[in-house]
Amino acid sequence: MIIDKNGKLFGKLNIIDLAVILVIIAAAAGICVRFVSTAADNVRSKTDFTYVVEIEGVRLCTVEALEKKGLVTDTKTKNVIGEITDVEYQPMKTQSMKSDGTTVFAEVPDRYTALVTVKSEGNESDKGYFVGENIELSVGTTMTMATKYVNSSGKVKSIL
Repeated sequence: MIIDKNGKLFGKLNIIDLAVILVIIAAAAGICVRFVSTAADNVRSKTDFTYVVEIEGVRLCTVEALEKKGLVTDTKTKNVIGEITDVEYQPMKTQSMKSDGTTVFAEVPDRYTALVTVKSEGNESDKGYFVGENIELSVGTTMTMATKYVNSSGKVKSIL
């Protein structure tokens, strides 16, 4: 007999205990599916692409260090995420309000906005681009990067 007179399954396990165990297993499976799978699992192809990072509020010495170009690494993982191919900069401007209520853009003294172009080899998937070891790259994300001469962070402005 499968259930005995005490309501135990095979004489060892209560039917309510079995239901609780099944619910726990189903919840664990659901959590694994939801949180363990990543967008990088759906990689379509390995490709070369270029992205532009805007770094605001830097001094001229930082711009000069970026202009030396070289490899770019992710500061967290230390993995190579590309190579700087171009650096453009302009004086940093900030929006200010005048006493009459109008707004103007005024230059910030000794501060610059740098546009750093980085060429990288990475993976393209249905969810976006990935560089290094599955570092997601999308427009608007903040990227912290390091070169031999400088560490800085900025926002990804475009992916070409």
